[in-house]
Amino acid sequence: MTQQPFPTVVLLQNPLDHSTISHLENAGYTVRHVSEATEAEAQVQQEHCPVVVPLKTDDPLVATLSEHLLSHAVAWAEDPGALTPYFQRGGRAFLLPPFSPELVQAQIEARRDHLNLRVSAQDVARQVELKLIERDVEIGRDIQLSFLPQTLPERPGWELCAFFKPAREVAGDFYDSFELLNGRRIGIVMADVCDKGVPAAIFMALFRTLIRAGAQQNISLSWADPNTNSGADDKVWLSGLKGEGRQALPRIGTSALQNAVGGTNNYMTQNHGETGYFVTLFFGIFDPQTGQLIYVNGGHNPPVIVRADGTQVLLKPTGPAVGMIPGANFKIAQETLHPGDTLFTYTDGVTDAKNSNGEFFSMHRVTEMLKGEITSAHTLMESFKAALKDHIQDAPQFDDITMMVVRRSPNP
Repeated sequence: MTQQPFPTVVLLQNPLDHSTISHLENAGYTVRHVSEATEAEAQVQQEHCPVVVPLKTDDPLVATLSEHLLSHAVAWAEDPGALTPYFQRGGRAFLLPPFSPELVQAQIEARRDHLNLRVSAQDVARQVELKLIERDVEIGRDIQLSFLPQTLPERPGWELCAFFKPAREVAGDFYDSFELLNGRRIGIVMADVCDKGVPAAIFMALFRTLIRAGAQQNISLSWADPNTNSGADDKVWLSGLKGEGRQALPRIGTSALQNAVGGTNNYMTQNHGETGYFVTLFFGIFDPQTGQLIYVNGGHNPPVIVRADGTQVLLKPTGPAVGMIPGANFKIAQETLHPGDTLFTYTDGVTDAKNSNGEFFSMHRVTEMLKGEITSAHTLMESFKAALKDHIQDAPQFDDITMMVVRRSPNP
């Protein structure tokens, strides 16, 4: 099957006679005339078309041709000697007498075929590169998923469940739950690294590792700045708190919070502060025997405790985002998860989820949904998933969506 010619051919300083131009136009070409090499370059950039360039012996024109223009050029020369500097600069296609219309068209179409092959090769190379990028992203997604807990801790009288849906292949959100102090405490983490995509995912892995590693050290870490949280007494930790938060903190578990949050903040601001990446997080540690919960909320969306009688308690921030302010102070607060209480944690991908009209899911809807009867952590999670799906519908998911529910049985 014969290829159709390029729709355009550019004639620089018009070396062709009228009959040849008419022949090209009858063959389907649009013939454009330009007088300067810069005009020819602009036309080639726009239409990716061959350009016929007249060359004469000792003609300075060839020196003004860019490499890109040379790759599209068909040199027209009455004297073969005029082609020497053209060849030296990398030019290849040329015309010598006799200049029959058929020969001119054949050479132009040969240049066209060469350009087509080069474009095709570039397209193949780009496709291969994209496939490699896609493969790397898929590997990155699998690695990131491995950072999330495969199972959540199980205790009689307690139910934990989580949901994670990234907006892209990889995400900045993460959640975690793990045992501490030989199983005497359970840690729960809900976090959101600023930004989205691959950069956020890289820092997600770092933040998650630092948080868990710090929490599992029940002693003050050497890289936690002594001028901030480590070793602070209850008066410092409890300042500004009310209600249950004013009670003396338990000695078990507070070091884990100090190490995890204060140490991570210090490490990030000292070593990666110039990147501008930080994480908002809620990190709570509860006693499965008593339901006592101590926590740090570092600039994160307030989790909600729903009491057995339907009362809602917001666990508001006790400090700034982690990794943002050197030497920041993160207060430890506390509550108690009584029998029948439920703790709902989430990232702003829930409240900021948009429908096709740009309407947010909103914190109001979260609290309204939590007013209904809660029979189990699993059914509550399914209700939120269904409500979010119904709200978003066909609109693109703007942000990562992550949720976790911790429920204490009403009959422990």
